[in-house]
Amino acid sequence: MILAGLISSCSPAYFLYQAGRGQMRLFNRGRPLQEVISDPRTDRGLAKLLSGIPGIKSFGEASGLKATPNYREYVELGADSVVYVVTVSEKLRFQPVIFKFPLVGSFSYLGWFSEEDAREFSGVYAARGLDVDVRGASAYSTLGWFKDPLLSSMIPKLDGKVLPTALPELVNVFLHESVHATLYLPNQSSFNESLASFTADILTARYFEKSDPEQKKSWEEFQENQKRFDSVRKRLSRAYRDLKSVYDSPQSEEEKATFKMRYLESLQAELKFKRKITNATLIQFQTYSTEDRGFQALFEASGREIPRFLQTLSRLTPEDFGEPQLEDFKPVLERLLKSMTAQANHL
Repeated sequence: MILAGLISSCSPAYFLYQAGRGQMRLFNRGRPLQEVISDPRTDRGLAKLLSGIPGIKSFGEASGLKATPNYREYVELGADSVVYVVTVSEKLRFQPVIFKFPLVGSFSYLGWFSEEDAREFSGVYAARGLDVDVRGASAYSTLGWFKDPLLSSMIPKLDGKVLPTALPELVNVFLHESVHATLYLPNQSSFNESLASFTADILTARYFEKSDPEQKKSWEEFQENQKRFDSVRKRLSRAYRDLKSVYDSPQSEEEKATFKMRYLESLQAELKFKRKITNATLIQFQTYSTEDRGFQALFEASGREIPRFLQTLSRLTPEDFGEPQLEDFKPVLERLLKSMTAQANHL
């Protein structure tokens, strides 16, 4: 996820203030990786995991990701989330509220360092009759504005002990955030998040292709977890399509609202989802989805080479998208692929 608002929690000034304050608090708590690894008080499972960070970083850079000074320090948060992501949507349309800021551009979500601030912020929009979603996030990228530390929330634990799947989960989130630092288009949240997910998934699989038996076991467990997550993601994606067809229909608003309420209540029970599913929840999942977004065709045309794939995508400009925060950007990638193919044929 990308970190994107002093009068109240809804003012842009307060958001920027809390973002800066939260970032500084992380900096002040950071410790050099080697210091944490060498500390006898550090759990040995955690120390072993942290000792592999330079190797993961080197792998990412050798795979075409930008070399950065990130992840040289470690921050113990004592919590599973570092920020709380708020998404707001209209009730009977998949139309997110877009938050705009000078310099950094616009976002279809906002990340708050305080859950209380996130809840207060979302509550204001809920009181206006809009759908809201609040979720915890284990990581984020500052896109090169600061030196991002490695966060304890990026490492899955149970009762303070590192889980068996911690390494592949860490590799995946590490590479996801590193993609953001490599290629980022202002005002295109869906493109940025989908690209990071797509690329990180490919590179994570490649990272474990030549791993030792112990790592392969954790990789297999991670893949099983991903299959379960993918089934949920696909169901939510289908829900998005089902509801969109109703929202776009000539039915009355009352009919649409009734269908939505019954559909989401049934979906909530079916998936046993912990937080309430709303339009904003479904938008969140669509933002990170890589399903049929056009990346695969472009990746194949790039010879399945990540550096060439990212270099091709770097040719895109905001003008290619036509509008900020474009959800369906597949036509943009199809035009890029057509241009790439024509250029190759000409040569």
